[in-house]
Amino acid sequence: MMDIAELAPTHVTSIIGCDGGNGWNRHERHWLDVIGQVEAGLRTTLVAELRGVVVGYGSLLWRSSYPGFAANGIPEIHDLATDVAHRGTGIATGLIGALEQLARQRGHTTIGLGVGLYADYGAAQRLYVRLGYGPDGKGVTYRQQPVVPGAPLPVDDDLLLWLTKQL
Repeated sequence: MMDIAELAPTHVTSIIGCDGGNGWNRHERHWLDVIGQVEAGLRTTLVAELRGVVVGYGSLLWRSSYPGFAANGIPEIHDLATDVAHRGTGIATGLIGALEQLARQRGHTTIGLGVGLYADYGAAQRLYVRLGYGPDGKGVTYRQQPVVPGAPLPVDDDLLLWLTKQL
């Protein structure tokens, strides 16, 4: 049975100990910074646990740094990851549902997220569409700035398509 809880300092050791693949952040400093942002009210971070071990996490940024969301007060699902051994088991879906519920509770009617464009993001792209997310209509960004047609850019984790969902 999966449990979803708000991130606490006691989760950090479990998060660092997991092998979540390339997208899994295993740096203690990062998590201490996240806890500071949670305490400051800038984000809410949830963890998914199985038998006391963190197998997934995700945050809701209450004020997105993506201009398309910030201008419209759209909170952003950010840094969503599932442990490699537990992918395809509903963990990401459960976390997204819990983050959407938090946004609803604060009166938001729209939620958003950014997704990478290369093959490593394929499963996430399919999941987001299945959960009702669609492009925000502002095109692709690189480091959160609009991409100019014909611009030579690397296809990396900073090249994103932004998606929204009505809650």
